[in-house]
Amino acid sequence: MLFNPTPIERLTSLTTQLIEKHATEHDELNVLREEIATLRMSAKAKDDEIVALSNELLEKDIEIEAIVSKIESLLG
Repeated sequence: MLFNPTPIERLTSLTTQLIEKHATEHDELNVLREEIATLRMSAKAKDDEIVALSNELLEKDIEIEAIVSKIESLLG
């Protein structure tokens, strides 16, 4: 004998499936939100490091320029 679900049984089954899918998608969304927050913090840290290294490079360039100027004054 074939099982022929009633409309209410089909609706109940579909509703259950939708609820389960929603819960799964909600959990996945939370994981993605956490990953985004982690990536943003990492990007900020890298941006801060880039700024610090750029400033350090600028200071080194100034020091090199001063040394070059001293050498040029000694040579000529």
